[in-house]
Amino acid sequence: MRKNVFSLGLCLITFIHLGASSLCAQFQPEFGQRLLERKPETPETNPAELTIDPHISNTFNNHIELGLSVDPYTSSLAGQENPQLEGLINRLGVNLRGELPIADKLRLTLQYAPQVEDYTGAEGKLNEFDAFSDALLTELSFRPVSSLPPLVASHQFQRLVRTSDVYNNTQRDIGIRFGRVLEYNLRIHRFDDERTRREDFLLIGSTSHKATGRLQFGLLKAMRGKVEYAIEQSGYQTNLNNLILGVTGLEDDERRSDWRHFGSAKLLQGAAERFVFQEEVNLFLNRSNVDFFNFDSTEAAVSTFYRFDTGRWVRLRLSRLWVQFDGRQIRDEIGLIPENPENRSDTQLGVAAQVNWQFNSYLTLSADYQFTQNRTNELDPLLNFLNYNHSTVSLTLRGNY
Repeated sequence: MRKNVFSLGLCLITFIHLGASSLCAQFQPEFGQRLLERKPETPETNPAELTIDPHISNTFNNHIELGLSVDPYTSSLAGQENPQLEGLINRLGVNLRGELPIADKLRLTLQYAPQVEDYTGAEGKLNEFDAFSDALLTELSFRPVSSLPPLVASHQFQRLVRTSDVYNNTQRDIGIRFGRVLEYNLRIHRFDDERTRREDFLLIGSTSHKATGRLQFGLLKAMRGKVEYAIEQSGYQTNLNNLILGVTGLEDDERRSDWRHFGSAKLLQGAAERFVFQEEVNLFLNRSNVDFFNFDSTEAAVSTFYRFDTGRWVRLRLSRLWVQFDGRQIRDEIGLIPENPENRSDTQLGVAAQVNWQFNSYLTLSADYQFTQNRTNELDPLLNFLNYNHSTVSLTLRGNY
């Protein structure tokens, strides 16, 4: 049993941190409605206002484990013969947002968003991930010239508490941005337990600095282009277990440090005021002081957005993702490294569809379906779970008051 736990723990560490984080670190899809239906800037003369946006959602996920950090010596999920677990995630939350003009050209925004998460499935073993989270955001916006974007300073503090307290953590984000053109963000992520030498790197705290630049421009009458580049530096804490140290090649008390480069190019075309078509290419490069964490990923995607009416639309996105790990050589069918080994590489096919239907100005229903198929060139049967099909279906009801 101990051996099975160790083996699955190694697989989870290898995949969840180096697979999932790399594959999910692409720029979030930005469909047409975000660019062509931008919310108008709030006039400086607007009075103070308060909005209350409650939401309730139900999500079926047939691969919940991909989104969770699992330590084989603290989680009841360790040792499962089938790492692909099905379950239902129920969320209930509210977003309280207040805006206050405090001086000429100066506005203060306060936002508080508590949320409860309930996990159901896998013979009750997912209950340890039941959680309460809340985030407090403060923004100060200064816009001296109406023709230019505002200068915004922000601070967000987020707390996550799960039933199993090994996952309890806090995250602090401090940022400054000039509209959507230039942005800098400092992120400090810490777990309550900073001394235990965990067997999952995702339970280790980190500090990140990220700078982003964006450029949007018109092409012809109904065409728009957008390019984006970001660079991020992340440093991690050193309370690592010998398992991770051995797998990654880190020395005891050596601190992992990564540089990440993000690049994105998008082209949008509008048609008949209702259709938007988008083609995009996203690049992500991770460069670390430890070769095991070096990888590149490239994503190509096409999407379409159709608007029925205000607040009523549907969108579809098709994508293909390639990931190449520079510092990881694949093993053969018996777990040995061959004479001329290849580096690990993964490919993903993705389909995402979403329908948003606003009944009135106070109530909106959205449905979301996502499918991902991952295939790897790994031959070791121990890593066969990297060849998976992942589906999620979500229904969300939102209010706006």
